[in-house]
Amino acid sequence: MLGFVIVLVVAILALALIVLYVVRQQVQHNQHAERIVEDNRTPALQYVVPTGQDPAVILAELERGGYTATVDPSGAAQVVSIACPAGVERERARVRSLISAADVTTPNDGVPVDVDVRFRDET
Repeated sequence: MLGFVIVLVVAILALALIVLYVVRQQVQHNQHAERIVEDNRTPALQYVVPTGQDPAVILAELERGGYTATVDPSGAAQVVSIACPAGVERERARVRSLISAADVTTPNDGVPVDVDVRFRDET
């Protein structure tokens, strides 16, 4: 019985260490993305997420497309900032296409969203 308890404690500790490692990696990834997007030398597009849509869907689609993006949830609306190292005009159509493909409210069981993708500099 004592052996089982020791194995259980070791397994729980190992699981906790794995979770901490994954969380740490995610935090570092997010901090790196924020530094890139907030760097004034890197052009960026800003997209206001429609009410009811989870910005995680948009962020995931942009990441799959090779873009670095962050979301600022602090204002009245959530704004996704997308780094465009090649320039916003060269990247605009591709970024618009990726955001259009992220057409559900949530990642798993989302309701389709029909939005006209417009960036802040287009309004």
